[in-house]
Amino acid sequence: MTNPYEVLGIPQGASSEQINAAYKELLRRYQSAGMYDKIDEINQAYDSIIASAHSDPSQHRADNRYSNTDYSDIRAQIKAGRLDDAQMLLDGIPEGRRDAQWYYLKGTVQQKRGWLEEAAKNFSTACSMDPSNNTYKMAFNKINSARSGGYRTERRSGNSGCSGCDICSGLLCADCCCECMGGDLIPCC
Repeated sequence: MTNPYEVLGIPQGASSEQINAAYKELLRRYQSAGMYDKIDEINQAYDSIIASAHSDPSQHRADNRYSNTDYSDIRAQIKAGRLDDAQMLLDGIPEGRRDAQWYYLKGTVQQKRGWLEEAAKNFSTACSMDPSNNTYKMAFNKINSARSGGYRTERRSGNSGCSGCDICSGLLCADCCCECMGGDLIPCC
């Protein structure tokens, strides 16, 4: 493969903002032209630069790549549907630097993959680390309703479901409604 920086048209020590801007611009240009071989080359170059940033952190030290507020490259990968790339970037962040946003994004990747249990755990961790963040709370509530089929799961105390009386009462009520309409659900003997 040729030099990935040359493919993206950026200098060797480019910041993450420059890398992302060049990547997005080239994708826009070649997608509209339908040049999918060139898009593959651009994706490989971008992946190579990102992977090298993880193996040599001094290369991108100046841009403070993983401060507590800069997850834009990971968000861009998720938005583009490149879940493997987003997962790789997330996993490259050391455990000591993982904040609530990291757990939220990890949960988002897992949710998009259909891994609802793992996503719920990460959303829960994000909520406990930053309880005032409504985005995290909404994601956690949404995943919980998806995991439970969207139905309420609370039970009445002391009652585990319908009883014979409930069924009988329901039938009598239905019979009354039918008789009001001129029919008869339960004919008399």
